[in-house]
Amino acid sequence: MKAAVWNGPNDLSIKQVPRPSASEGEVLIKTKAVGICGSDREVFEGRFKQSQAPLILGHEGGGMVEELGPGVRRIKKGDRVIVEALLFCGQCDNCLAGRYNLCINHKVIGMIGWQGEYAEYFVAPEKNCHVLPSKISWEEAGLIDTLAGPVHGVSSINIPMQGSVAVFGPGPAGLFFCKLAKIRGASRIYLIGTRDNRLGFGKSYGADIILNAKREDAVKEILKDTGGKGVDVVIESAGSEKALNDGMKVLRKGGLLMVYGVFGGGPIPVDIQPIQLNEFLVVGINGYPNKYPLTMKLIEEGIVDVKSLVSHKFSLEQLPDLFASGFIAERRDNYLKGVVLF
Repeated sequence: MKAAVWNGPNDLSIKQVPRPSASEGEVLIKTKAVGICGSDREVFEGRFKQSQAPLILGHEGGGMVEELGPGVRRIKKGDRVIVEALLFCGQCDNCLAGRYNLCINHKVIGMIGWQGEYAEYFVAPEKNCHVLPSKISWEEAGLIDTLAGPVHGVSSINIPMQGSVAVFGPGPAGLFFCKLAKIRGASRIYLIGTRDNRLGFGKSYGADIILNAKREDAVKEILKDTGGKGVDVVIESAGSEKALNDGMKVLRKGGLLMVYGVFGGGPIPVDIQPIQLNEFLVVGINGYPNKYPLTMKLIEEGIVDVKSLVSHKFSLEQLPDLFASGFIAERRDNYLKGVVLF
């Protein structure tokens, strides 16, 4: 079968590799769609140190169940499934407490210790597979993983009714955070970024105030609009040093800072003193435990529109050039979210 294999930093190629087989408790899936995640670029560039080459990338997809391994009972051959990427042991303290996103023995499809989905076929544990509702297209399925993270993030915190939220980073996840914060009762949502094409989606996803940080002093504008008090919640969804530090400048005393963006390049300078003196509550978000069913329901019922954010559709063969040329990294052609369709 054909697969996009990462051979090391900045080296991705299409290769013929053996088709995998389903082992105990696993299913073999004929790939239909895989979303392109920012984490894929972190791995491609060699900045995600837990990844080891050679490795088939891709972790936001699903397809048709082709083969069942021994012991599989719930999933049936021919099912349309979407797959959670985080593999968990089910036996450690965190797994037993329902927080399997913090499994101490975890692996991640296409990233850590498990071959990925940028291939004609891939294998996944049955427990990671969810039957896809018929109303959700394969194109939309490629964004379930992207929406599930914000669903987990917003479900993990208290957004005050009629509260204020500042979201830094207008990528798909940031836009979903705006939409979900509005659903949860936020009355004033600020969306901050640097790309007008992405910020342009803000109003339709619930943002009330949109600020381009290249042209406007976002910190000054937010403090002015809140009478100097700051916002109740800051969501850092950009993975940006400046966004993180600016977020703390606009957060009210006693406010909540959520760190969702991926900082794959290593440590960054952060002024700790405001966290202490203002008693900020800092929350990290990793994965989406038990949130796929709710995420699919939000899409199926039309509560959250994911299809509008698919800016590009690609074939498997296009992936090496897309990564090597900088198309994705530089957000060319107004790139927002790509889905690989098979």
